[in-house]
Amino acid sequence: MIARTSAVIEAGGVLGELCCAPPLTLRQVHSDAADRCELRLVGTAAGPLAGDDLSISLRLRPGARAALAATGASLAQGRDHAGTEDGRDRHGTGGHGTGGHGTGGAAATLAIRADLADGADLVADPGTLVVCRGSRVDVHVELTLGAGATVQWRELIVLGRTGEPAGQATLRWDVTRLGRPVLRQFVDLADPVLTAWGGLTARRRVLACALICDSDPARAARTVVASATAVAQRVDDHTVLVTVLDDDASGATRTLEELCVRAQG
Repeated sequence: MIARTSAVIEAGGVLGELCCAPPLTLRQVHSDAADRCELRLVGTAAGPLAGDDLSISLRLRPGARAALAATGASLAQGRDHAGTEDGRDRHGTGGHGTGGHGTGGAAATLAIRADLADGADLVADPGTLVVCRGSRVDVHVELTLGAGATVQWRELIVLGRTGEPAGQATLRWDVTRLGRPVLRQFVDLADPVLTAWGGLTARRRVLACALICDSDPARAARTVVASATAVAQRVDDHTVLVTVLDDDASGATRTLEELCVRAQG
């Protein structure tokens, strides 16, 4: 399946444009802040499945503020498991194991791009991605920032459901400000040799990440090492990348939030 979802957010919390395609559906909900557009990412079909090509595009106009959160986790499944009763029950859909949705054992791709114009602000958590046995998904997060734009972006990848072997995943960060590179990073969780090496994941099954870009000079980024598996790395004066490895998603999330606070002083 090829699916493209996009949204344009104007200043003042106005959702200017919205175009959605399952399984990635955006819905605007009430915001406690009148000038912030509050969006929810809803899974309206199973996925990502083998061979899927999915993308989300967010464009924030100058001075726009937005928040994105998921309503639940996403399950990346291979073709052998896509049409099982388990897959239908979790997503409320059926028949995706055959036909056009999912093609053989090909990797699924999930590309997320956010363009923030000058002075825009975005807080985003696209939700947990569980990479089930027999699946492969390549995730690409691309952020382009204008002058004074700020972003907090979180990613949470779980390798396999409890008690089952992990699938394969890659995570690529591509972040620029005013056309200049801020972060280029590629995490390969698909190579069995690398994932078996303790130096990459410490043999943990949960990877939690947060990228924080803040233009406020009073909140300079700093490096904080909480442990061998929980580090906030200063990228530049206003950017920090926080990475946590764990075997428990809730524990990883708690540690991530604590480190985000500490890294911003």
